[in-house]
Amino acid sequence: MEPARDPGDAPWGTLLDTTVDVPPVAADDDSLAPGEVIENAYRVRDVLAGGAMGTVYLAEDLALGRDVAVKVIHEAILRHRGAREAFIAEARAMARVRHPNVVMIHAFGEYHGRPYLVMEYVDGMNLATWRATVAVPSLEDALAVLDPLCRGVQAIHDVGALHRDIKPANVLLARDGRVAVTDFGLSGMSTTRATAGALAGLGTPAYVSPEVARDEALDPEMAPRIDVYALGVVAFELLTGTRPFEGRTVVDLLHQHACEPPPLPSSVRADLPRGFDAPLLHALDKSPRWRTRSAEALRAELLAAAAADRQHLRRVLLVDDEPHALLVLRELVAIAFPGIEVIAVTNIETAIQIARRERPDVVVCDLQMPGGGAAPLTVALRANEATADIPIIVVTGHGGAEQWRELRALGADRILIKPIDVDALAAMIRRLFAER
Repeated sequence: MEPARDPGDAPWGTLLDTTVDVPPVAADDDSLAPGEVIENAYRVRDVLAGGAMGTVYLAEDLALGRDVAVKVIHEAILRHRGAREAFIAEARAMARVRHPNVVMIHAFGEYHGRPYLVMEYVDGMNLATWRATVAVPSLEDALAVLDPLCRGVQAIHDVGALHRDIKPANVLLARDGRVAVTDFGLSGMSTTRATAGALAGLGTPAYVSPEVARDEALDPEMAPRIDVYALGVVAFELLTGTRPFEGRTVVDLLHQHACEPPPLPSSVRADLPRGFDAPLLHALDKSPRWRTRSAEALRAELLAAAAADRQHLRRVLLVDDEPHALLVLRELVAIAFPGIEVIAVTNIETAIQIARRERPDVVVCDLQMPGGGAAPLTVALRANEATADIPIIVVTGHGGAEQWRELRALGADRILIKPIDVDALAAMIRRLFAER
């Protein structure tokens, strides 16, 4: 049985209920056979991918003895008015870009009346294939793709070209870690008008911008933001594990992209830092005028969110030999810092072991405890290179200036007098963490 088709990834002309002037994907009888030689220059070895516009083959460059990817336009597509010109425009657009995160074009020609494009072969898989094996990528893995992907799309825009079909299937992941944008199949279309009935639908429904979904005339200066929106959808998908819109049909998807607000990313993935909400929603703004202005700006916003997350308070260690007081303090700290890990222990030896193993961002310790309390804990943490810089707050119901001078000399950072004001403690934790 064939797997269910995802309407968001399928060619427009095969799914829209309305009449769309897009020819069907060519039948298998226009495919090239393994061993066939194109223009005495490229020997076909295998099929790499197929799309609405053409088939991509793995081939051998006979003159240079290297693997190349050859994209040959479908015969049925050639019957569509403007298809040949669009394919030539794709070649010209790709030829203008010289960037490590964009697939390079080597040559262009015709074989038996069918235009073909010779590109560098990227050994690996596309992002869609990789995503099928990873339910929710880690934050680090997602950013490792998004950073170079944004760089590649910006390089395309910098030469005055557009991609118009940014989606995981058009992002290649090489075995050596390189990320490269490919398939400019729609780049030759006019930038002054976006219509759902244009060749190949001006994109893939799951990644199409609101202005295209609404069939609006475009300001040419805003045209690159079609690609920025698609980047936003890809980024949302990688960072949350799902696309912002999942309509059952293309019509549903068009309506959602055109009219419905995307969900808050951190509400979709509970452990996604909230700092990523703003960059993703900015890229997915319904109005191109208010949308993130460029792929580079989106990259910068995502990296800033990642940097802020790396500086985010993650773990606090509380040490007190009075279990009831410790549990109350633990609840109060958890309320003051939603989402962080609060570790509570009742003895100094365990606290030292946990601090070395888990490395908390801040330690809060009672002064008077069996085994010496905060003083020996401070000495032990400061003596170990792995814990030497952890901020230490000492909590006490007794003690004055002399005692504080002694603790300060040992390496404690702050002292807080009981009963504890949780707001004062939270402010102290934030300040110490920021200073560190």
